[in-house]
Amino acid sequence: MSVRTQQVVADDLREDAWKLYQQSFDDLRHLAVQRHVMYSDEFDAVMADARVDKYLIFDDHGSLQGIGTITTELLSMPLVSADYFAHRWPERYLAGEVFYIGFVAVHPDSHGSGIFGELVKAMTEMVSKVDGIAVVDVCNHNKDRLHLPRAIHWLASTWSSHVQTVTLDAQSYIGYDFARSA
Repeated sequence: MSVRTQQVVADDLREDAWKLYQQSFDDLRHLAVQRHVMYSDEFDAVMADARVDKYLIFDDHGSLQGIGTITTELLSMPLVSADYFAHRWPERYLAGEVFYIGFVAVHPDSHGSGIFGELVKAMTEMVSKVDGIAVVDVCNHNKDRLHLPRAIHWLASTWSSHVQTVTLDAQSYIGYDFARSA
């Protein structure tokens, strides 16, 4: 397994990436209040945006098994506040040391195969080389049931001795139910 990077994913590979993305994240459509799954036109824009690095893993038959996106160009990410990062870490932001991980997707048939770990390693290794900051948005489902932040920390700490996990922000969605009792 080797990770390949490219700036633009197009044509048949883009279609394969879209299918993999849908298979990986379809459950989040009904598990998270804020939309965590891109529509096809948004996905196409990210795949065509050269400011966003795409990390790809293929199986021995050439079939796409994993894809992740990362960028220091935070304005390329819809709904991400570049102002937040520019204010919190002004020098590091200007130096291009703040990296946003848009997503990491692994084909369902490859869960447990090490592909997720390979993608995380490749993406965060680059961040570590510049003493950067990697940021990822994780919904409660992926935090509480899949322990994703802990898994990423553990994976990164297997090759980097100086990784720290910090919660940057959290958002709560509050509902007020006005249904009358029956």
